[in-house]
This record gives sequence, C-alpha cells and structure tokens, in this order.
Amino acid sequence: MARLYAPLLTQGITSVCGPTSVANVLRSLQVAARRNPLPGIGFRALSLDQLVSEAAQVVPAPWTVRAVRPRTLADFRAELLDSNREDRRYVVNFTRAPLFGRGGGHHSPLGGFLETEGLAFILDVNAGFGPWLVSAARLFEATNSISDRSTGTTRGLARFDRLDREQA
Repeated sequence: MARLYAPLLTQGITSVCGPTSVANVLRSLQVAARRNPLPGIGFRALSLDQLVSEAAQVVPAPWTVRAVRPRTLADFRAELLDSNREDRRYVVNFTRAPLFGRGGGHHSPLGGFLETEGLAFILDVNAGFGPWLVSAARLFEATNSISDRSTGTTRGLARFDRLDREQA
C-alpha cells in the first residue's frame, strides 16, 4: 500500500503531522490535497478524535473515517494487517517516547504491514525521521498510551474505509 503515497508529503511550516497525514491519505485516494486539507489552522496539535472529526469533513464519498483504539495486541495486529487492503487506509496516532526514548504525540500514515516479520511500515511525515519499520508490539505500546489524562482516552488509529454500495 505504501506505493499509493508516493511521493510522500512531509510536514512544513504551514502544517503539522495530523493535517499532513490526512493530506497523504487523500492523495493515496487520488484526491489533490495540499499539506493542510483540514478546515482548521494547520499549525496546531490534534488529538486522534479531532483529526477524525476534521478528516470526515474532507474525505470523499464513499470513504468514511473513524477512530479505532484496539485494546489488545491481537486486535491491533488485525488492524495492521487490514492496512494492506485496497479499501482501507490508516493514520497512526502514537507517542514517540516508547519508540525513540523521547518525544511526544505524533500522527503518520501507515504504509502497510509485513505480516511474516510482524513489522509495521510507518510513513513518517516528519522529514527528519523518514519512513521506518517497527514491530507490532512496540507500535501498540506507543498507540495504546494515554492521550488525554482527564478522560483516560488513548491514542490509536484513524481508519479510513471505502464503503461499497450495499454498506452506504
């Protein structure tokens, strides 16, 4: 699936990771998009739920988007495997600290999952990181982290689905 994102847009001075990740998803759907296709100002942090809400306003029919927060590693691996489907796209919301020893929350498109190796391919929109591979277990730890301490809400995945006519 990663080939659908070429060339990958990276975040810049007009947009941060969330809007840029959505722009890459739109481009993978053959929709022209600038670095910030979302209705709000581009240079701001977004929670997973904010990203999903704003992406729902710009994703073309018959595509939909929703937040997914797998509770177990097995459920998370199933979502990662589904990232290889033509009718599905994902943006991963994770914290960098469990992966790189430091850093805060981040969004990036999921380019696919190498099932045999158990590795997720992250298309990092931060040019300083570039695309990288990570084990499903380590990525689950980074996405299963608390995003909002007041509600206990975790990070997770923005899942974009193409609905067929029977589902619409």
